[in-house]
Order: sequence, then structure tokens, then C-alpha cells
Amino acid sequence: MEITGYEIRELTVPCEPSISDSQYEFDTAGVAYLELETDVGETGIGIGGTPGDLRQELLEQRFEEIGADLVGRSPFHLCNRLRRPRGGEHGSDPFNRAVDFALWDLCGKYLDMPLYELLGGRDPAVPTYGSGLAFSHDDRETRAVYEEFASLGIDAAKVKVGYPTVAEDLDRLALVRDVLGEECTLLVDANEAWDPKETIRRAHAYRDAGFDIDVLEDPVLREDVAGYRRVVDNVPFSHVNTGEYVNREGKRRLLENHALDMLNVRNGIFSTALEEAALATAYGVPIHVGDTHCEIGVHLAAALPEVSYVEYWKRPWDRLTEESVRVEDGHLIAPDRPGHGVTISDDALEEFGE
Repeated sequence: MEITGYEIRELTVPCEPSISDSQYEFDTAGVAYLELETDVGETGIGIGGTPGDLRQELLEQRFEEIGADLVGRSPFHLCNRLRRPRGGEHGSDPFNRAVDFALWDLCGKYLDMPLYELLGGRDPAVPTYGSGLAFSHDDRETRAVYEEFASLGIDAAKVKVGYPTVAEDLDRLALVRDVLGEECTLLVDANEAWDPKETIRRAHAYRDAGFDIDVLEDPVLREDVAGYRRVVDNVPFSHVNTGEYVNREGKRRLLENHALDMLNVRNGIFSTALEEAALATAYGVPIHVGDTHCEIGVHLAAALPEVSYVEYWKRPWDRLTEESVRVEDGHLIAPDRPGHGVTISDDALEEFGE
């Protein structure tokens, strides 16, 4: 199987309500939609993007830089090759994520296997939590977001924190617990809002107020390895989860300095995440898979060892897909269709495309 052609398109999808954390707020999601064509008639679907708007000319420019490396090549070769990052290649962009999803989709379709099985998984069900992304919402809007998760049987939730006062954080935690019930599992995400001392102070304040926080995500600046080690040592009752904002070398530094309890491999690229997960298993550290477009990352989560959670965002992906990834009994279920099993509807392409 060889790649013979492609089409890249920009989609702009409204986020209703908006998505927000302690640093940003967005009311649209820019989606890079890629179709890779092959000489055997299979089409690989890739979905990438970022909060806010993309520009079609930017996507086309990125393809000029990367796309020529795809045509005439085997998806199996491209998915499994190892390359030394150089210069700007350390990061990820919407196009790279779309390419990676499309390549793995082709491999699964060619072998007539769901992607989680191709990656080595057996059980398609992964524990999930509802990710509110509701930092800037008022109480009514926030309650509605978590009530939707509760209606799906989800009793674990991540809450965006980092308000100016501890009292505001506690009010938001109380609201979410009121929606999901006293026995719910709570995770918090500060999006690098604090320094280590403030992180420790707030974590203890949550506990003193009666909130058992299972996971504390990205509390301090991504490069502060010593600060993360300080938090790990002084917050023994919560799992410190980080790593999504740093490259593989940054993850290695966190692991070798015992500066986290859980490694977040969210970067939207399966090939890279597999390498990063191998680092985590070498240190015996559980893995967390953050949100990915249309929940495609559930395949990765179902295949990797010791995955604690896969993040479930839900909106706005349900407006795009022919069939959404299912939630059952607090688990996200990887589609059993060949490849990643996610397609974008023709109506969505017409409504949200340029």
C-alpha cells in the first residue's frame, strides 16, 4: 500500500459553550481535516487542530513542507520510522497530528483491525472522566456541562482551578461534587497557574476542606522539574500528572528526577506517544492520555499499559462525527471498526468548511 494523493481542509467548529482554563478562553475549534488516498482504494482520515481559528493558507503551507514526504510512501513505514528531532521538529502542530491519525487509520484499515488491537490492546474500554473546560463559565453554565457528563454515567471529573482565591476553587469543586455525587472522583488542572509553594498550599487547602483530589495536573511551569519534585514530595495524597507540554526529552527529565506520579502523553501523535509511554513503563509510572480530536486517543489508551485515565471532552466533536465514541459505565469505548473508526459527516464538512 502506497499513498497516492491527499486533500487538506480547514474546518471551524463553534464551541458551545466556550472552552476555558486559567490562561485562555476560546469559542471556536480550528480543525485540520486530512484525507490520504492510496493505491489500494483505502482512505486515511486525519483530524488535527487547535482552539481558535486556523487558516487554509497556513495548512497548505505546512503541507508544502511535510506533504511531499508522504506521497509514494507506505503508511507502515511512516508510522514505524524513528527520527532524531531537529530544530522546530521538537514540537507538534495541527498538521502533524492530522497526518499521524491518517497514517495509523490506513494501517488499521488495510489489516482490517481496530487501531487499539493493532497497537497491542485487547480491551477497548478505558476509565474516563469528564473534562469540563469551564473555568470562565458561571455556575449555571458549569452545572450544565457536568450534568451532561452525569447523564452519561460518568462519575469522575476534571475541574479547572487556579482562581485568584482558594475560596473560588473550593466553590467550583463543591458545585461539581454536588452534580456528580459525594462519591465522585475529582481531578483538578491548574494549567501552570502557580509556583510550587502555592501549589502545595492549595492542595492541602482542598484536602482540609474535605475534597479528596485524585489527580493534580500541571500546577507549575512545565520546565520546573525541581518544582514538580517538591510538589510530589509534599502532596502525597494526590497523583501529580504532567508532561503534556514538554517533548520527549522533557518527559525523560521529569521521570528520572521522580518529579511526577503520572505521565501525560497527550500530544496528539500516536507514534511519539508510544515512545514516551516506553519511557514511563521503564520507571513504573502510570500513563494518562489527555484529550484528542474526536476522542481518537482512546485507541492509544486501550493499548498502553497502566493507563489510569483517558480524558473525555465531548464538545464540539459530536457536531463533526458520523458516530461518536461511546461512553459506558464510566469507560470510553474504542470503536471496533477498522482503523480509528471515526469519520466526519458530509453535512459537517459542508457546514464548517471554508
